[in-house]
This record gives sequence, structure tokens and C-alpha cells, in this order.
Amino acid sequence: MALFAALMWTACAGSRPVPAVRRVDSGRTQWVLRPSEAYDALCLLNLLRGDAFYTRFYPAEFQRFSALLDARERAALAHLTERMAKQGGKMVGPFLTLVFSVTGPTTVEDLTRTVADDAAWRRMREDFLATSYGREDGFAEMEDVREDLGVLLAFLKRVEFPRIWRAEYLPQVEQAIAVLAERVAPHDVVGWDEAVLGRDLQVSALNAHVLKFAQPHGIRVTGWNFLTDATYPADVTVKTAVHELLHPPFAREGALDAKLSALEADPYFQRLVREHDPAFGYTTARGLTEEDCAEAIDVYVSEREGLLRTRDGRPLTGAEFFRDHDDGLHVLAFVLYEELKRAGPSRRGTYEAFLLRLFEQGVLEPGALERRFRASPGHYPVKALSEAAAP
Repeated sequence: MALFAALMWTACAGSRPVPAVRRVDSGRTQWVLRPSEAYDALCLLNLLRGDAFYTRFYPAEFQRFSALLDARERAALAHLTERMAKQGGKMVGPFLTLVFSVTGPTTVEDLTRTVADDAAWRRMREDFLATSYGREDGFAEMEDVREDLGVLLAFLKRVEFPRIWRAEYLPQVEQAIAVLAERVAPHDVVGWDEAVLGRDLQVSALNAHVLKFAQPHGIRVTGWNFLTDATYPADVTVKTAVHELLHPPFAREGALDAKLSALEADPYFQRLVREHDPAFGYTTARGLTEEDCAEAIDVYVSEREGLLRTRDGRPLTGAEFFRDHDDGLHVLAFVLYEELKRAGPSRRGTYEAFLLRLFEQGVLEPGALERRFRASPGHYPVKALSEAAAP
């Protein structure tokens, strides 16, 4: 696997250099590692809502910028939280970056133009609704917070966030990218996922946007793009790539769609949808199903490649990962992961065919998900459902 770095500095408005981009050749995977002022800006707006789920990672930055908010800007953040998070059930930062990604933004100015210009906003709406994400999520929340976004992007310009980002945060991110470029070289994530999916992904380049403000997420946006954090170990970013390439893991249609819809009516699965902490996302049955079908492959591949580790570097098993991740929410993913391990690397055919066989064999059966889960020696108490560990 050859590594070659292309540090590309070209002129832009005001003769400012474009941040460095690193390209890494890893077999079927062509990594492109880049910073993003625009995505960092959207993630910062999410942070400024004051949700402890995010402020615990950035206490100093939250205090620094929130102290500068005026009453109108605080009201915009409150309405953003009410409409998008509470009413819409969305994770605000990930959803904003997902929607704006159809415009390919790089700066706060790009975001501002899209929000301010009716034609640009309409193009974003049309392009987003044409994606599988848009067809699932719609655009209603975005319409309702457009004015708030205008206020908040003006705030970022008022406090000179673009200058601060370039002077303070960009050097940190570029240093992280330089290290990451060396460490992703052995990892052909596209090839790994294609082998399990049973089809080509047609990924000409895999763009990892390395951010200052992505924690605690790895975020899939449109196209072959995902967001990761500059502080994450390389294993975390590689695992994020393994996972985000898998969305969606298949075209949900025909017999598979009918069988998954029936499974989603399973009482235990419905409890997982309703009772888990909504901060994790996955507040619809279809959304949790897609995540679990992707995560099963992710954990299967990541365990095999040695990417599952604790913060101090200790290897994790897949069962240990599922127990602790998102409060053990991903029960269906755990069941599918165990079946992938049982089938092994010699399995042939597509992932869709694999899932249909599991239905035919009774491994996946509406009304029996909890029983199948409990029958596994690796099953665990699901914290998301307040299940207690055995004494």
C-alpha cells in the first residue's frame, strides 16, 4: 500500500490558502483527508445549544463562544433545539452537516450564501430531497429554522470565527491529518466492506473531513464523505470509515423491505426504538434497522482487523463493544454480527441475500427477537432498557 501526500495550496478569495489536503492510496480505497471550516462551524452551532452530551467534550470552547451570544442569538439556538431536536427527533449537528453537504460547502461564507439566497436554498432543498436521506427525513425542520440559521451564521461572522478557526484550530487539525495520513495507509476499508456486501461500492475517493468539533460522533454526509474528529485515534477514524461507507447497506425494497417491516413491529424492537436515550439518534424503526444492519458489518470487520479497542488500547470483542456502545441499544446488530461470524469469510452472495436466508431459516422472526438475543452466550443486559446485570 503506497502512501503519497499531496499538500495542495491554491489561492482563494483574498489570496488566503486553501487548507492542506492529504491523499493516501490504500488499494481499493483512495483516502482524501481534509479540514473543513464549514462543517466545524455547523458542529460549533450545535455545541452552543448547551446540551451536556456535547459540552462535556468542549467546556472551554463552549464558555468562550456562548459568552458572546446576544439575546436574539440565544433565542435562535433555543428555537433550533425545540424544532429540530425535540420536535423533529434529529441530532442537530449531524443533521445540519448532512443537509448542507449537498452544497459542498467549505467556509462559513458558503453556508451564509446558501441560507440567504432563495435560489441557493431551493437548490439545496431539491438536492437533499433527491437523496435517500432526504426521502426519509424530509426538509420541514430546515425550512422552520432557516431564519435561525441566518442569525447564527451572522453570529459566527460577528465573533470572527473564520479567522479564529484558521489561526487556532486549523493548525491542530492539519497536524492530526499529517499523522492520520501515515496510519490509514494499510487500511483498505472499501475492499473490506465490498467483500461482505457482495458488490462494488464505486468509491472513487473516500473523503474524511477532519474536524475540531466533531466529538462524540463520526458522521456520514452525502456522497462518499464522512466527518471525524482530530482527537480520535487512527483506529477510530478507520472504523468510522468502515461504518459510514455502509449507509445504506442495501436498497430497501421488495421482499426484504416487507420482512424488515414485519421485524420492526417486534415488541422488543419497538421498545428499543421508544425507550433508548434519544441523544443517540435512531428514533424511528427504519432508522434503527438501517443502523443495525450497517453496524453488524462494521463490528464484524473491525473486530477481524483489530480496530475494536478501549480508550487505553485494550482489544475488545464484538460482544463487549455492543454491550457498551449506545447503552447496548443495537440488539439486532448483535444478532446479525453473530451470524456473520458463523458464516465466516467463505460466505458468498450479497448481504441482502444473506438477510433473506436468515428470515427463511427462522433466525430473524418477528416476535422472537428477544428470545434469539437471549439464546446467545454473548448476550448482555441492555442498559437502554434499564435491564440490570446478573448478580
